Amino acid sequence: MGEKREIVCRYVGSGLTVSAATSIAGIKRSSYYYRPNGRRKGKQPSAHTYNCFTGNVANDLVVRGIVDLITPEYNDYGYQTVTALLKQQGYVINHKKVRRLMRDSNLLHPKVTKQASPGKTFITYTVPPLEGPFRTVEADIKYVYIHGTRRNAYLISFLCTFCRCNPVWELGYTMRSEQVVRLVEALLEHPIARGHVDTRKVVVKIRTDNGPQFIAKKLAEASGGLGIAHEFIEPGTPQQNGHIESFHSTVTRLVCNRNVFDDLTHAKEVFSEFFFAYNNVRAMRVLLHYPPVAFLKLWESGAVGVKKDKREREIFFFREKPTPKPGAGLSAEVLLGLNKINTFENQLLTIK
Repeated sequence: MGEKREIVCRYVGSGLTVSAATSIAGIKRSSYYYRPNGRRKGKQPSAHTYNCFTGNVANDLVVRGIVDLITPEYNDYGYQTVTALLKQQGYVINHKKVRRLMRDSNLLHPKVTKQASPGKTFITYTVPPLEGPFRTVEADIKYVYIHGTRRNAYLISFLCTFCRCNPVWELGYTMRSEQVVRLVEALLEHPIARGHVDTRKVVVKIRTDNGPQFIAKKLAEASGGLGIAHEFIEPGTPQQNGHIESFHSTVTRLVCNRNVFDDLTHAKEVFSEFFFAYNNVRAMRVLLHYPPVAFLKLWESGAVGVKKDKREREIFFFREKPTPKPGAGLSAEVLLGLNKINTFENQLLTIK
């Protein structure tokens, strides 16, 4: 383009008209007259965002609202979840603008580079269907390192594959089959599970791996008495227990890597806080950007349905688009104190 503009300049300097010179050079007149101003092409981004309740809001205030959403512990939201939460508060904003605001303020998650696995064939596994709350519950055990005692503790949790609720868990230095039986009984008697499934009409499935605590005779005998079905994944295929594996990955990132546990009591206090936030506060994209307990209320009201996406996967959808309400979002009381200062050491530990 620069060479063609020079040709036009020579012709114009020789007395030829601009129209004739640009026609000979094969460029448009607008290209000849164009002078770059150093700014990005396209429309300049707006400095305000419209809110249904307060009108135009400066982007600086919107960023402060984003910071308030992601500041509480365990709220590791990405820009898409933040977009949904801002819409709940009445903002007319799309994910592109939220991403730009978070990018300019260094609030985005660091980019994760995944290494390719050449020649590796992944196993095809069955995803539990979205039949209803607590129809299929995945259970697994995870090691949690207690720094003060230099010992590993066992964390067992039961995750509903439908609503992602995790009402029953236990952390201890031992994990035997009797404890697993007691937790299964506690799961069936828990108010959240009992309020959404009738074991006299529906068979609850407990899906586990082939660990010694799960293949014990005591659990098999108790399963028959409790009226539940206990199914096992194939050996060496944790993908078939993908929901609980993903949950334990979240536990590692948000709890284990951020805290130094003095003893088992201290660890239980931290995990109690985490499980409360996970079930009642932490919005999830798969649940239409609502926490599990709030999502269950939407399901009960009939506002949420199940459909299949383009890949034939079952997903949730709103039967009617929800309208924002004044004061929507997460209150300071529910967030365990919005301006709470973390008293634990926020550092990444390398356990050898």
